[in-house]
Amino acid sequence: MISDVADDMPVTDRGDATRDLILQDIPAEPRALTGVRTTVLAWLRDRGLDEDLCQDITLATYEALANSVEHAYERSADTVVRTVGLEVRTPRAGEVTIDVTDRGSWVDNGNDPRRGRGLPLIHALAHEASVDSSEDGTTVRMRWNAA
Repeated sequence: MISDVADDMPVTDRGDATRDLILQDIPAEPRALTGVRTTVLAWLRDRGLDEDLCQDITLATYEALANSVEHAYERSADTVVRTVGLEVRTPRAGEVTIDVTDRGSWVDNGNDPRRGRGLPLIHALAHEASVDSSEDGTTVRMRWNAA
């Protein structure tokens, strides 16, 4: 399995096909996402999923992560820990669920025509997707039926 996730990033799975992939405390920085994207794609491929589905899941996951990195902490104090969490699970045969979480505040960037494509992309790629925001942070939950 490709594992170019930073050595100091807590990782629950690095290749066991029966385990979930849980990455905690990913630095909320763009440079941290490349390794995460590669790890997610390899994890999906290790489970024998269709390549097109692997690419769709990876793109939607990357977009959710990028949204957290770019938007979650715009209005946060400097003392807030700026991290993102990722959980990739197969709760039932033929199903993949992914949660991307942050501890920031949801920021609506208004009517900027250059913005606002990420969530529609996620909804188009995932079989189900939701965004839950609270004072504790935001979770983007995505689900695919891989059967």
